[in-house]
Amino acid sequence: MIIRLNKYKPQIMKKLFLLSVLVIVSFLELKAQGVEITPITGYTFPASYRITSGNARLGDGQNWGGNLGFSLNEHVEIELSYSYMATRATASSPLINNRVDVRTQVHYAMIGANRLFPTSDAMTFFAGMKLGTGTLAFPDREFNNITKFSWGFQGGMKYFASDRIGIRLQANLKMPVVSAGGRHWWSPGGGTAVGVSTWSPIVQFGFTGGIIFRLQQ
Repeated sequence: MIIRLNKYKPQIMKKLFLLSVLVIVSFLELKAQGVEITPITGYTFPASYRITSGNARLGDGQNWGGNLGFSLNEHVEIELSYSYMATRATASSPLINNRVDVRTQVHYAMIGANRLFPTSDAMTFFAGMKLGTGTLAFPDREFNNITKFSWGFQGGMKYFASDRIGIRLQANLKMPVVSAGGRHWWSPGGGTAVGVSTWSPIVQFGFTGGIIFRLQQ
């Protein structure tokens, strides 16, 4: 009997990823001096970039998500984050028979660290870097969903009105990594890829804000 491992690889990878997240969260809970949950929403600006003989664009839109932060000490915070945005993706090039214009969902799942700069018991500024995955999903199935390694930067402030409740405002810069000379980050699936490639980074810039719920201090 021949077992085709490729059939089960996505399920195995998903389970390993979830297990890894649970292990990380459990470890951070043990080490953390503070735990914060922050539902967020905001706005992401459009991102345009070059492809072979043409241009592509990810549209703007409102983003949604959440952060789970673990303060290791007064100046260092480890953070898990997720964000989602619904928009449209377009592309035009002589290598593409028809101009592409499709509904697109952008997902980021990332982990990073923030350097904290407290100015008082209520106010803290922060700046940090994060790594993870960026996914383009196409709800109408014109293209295959594609996930790439991604990284980004963030900076902003937190202000606590009480020991447990605060607000968070920040700017975000997220960049999926696209290999030089590789296939365009999203391309037609089902064997109909047109071979469009790019080395230009996809850079998404935006702002978010949310309510902080501090679980322990």
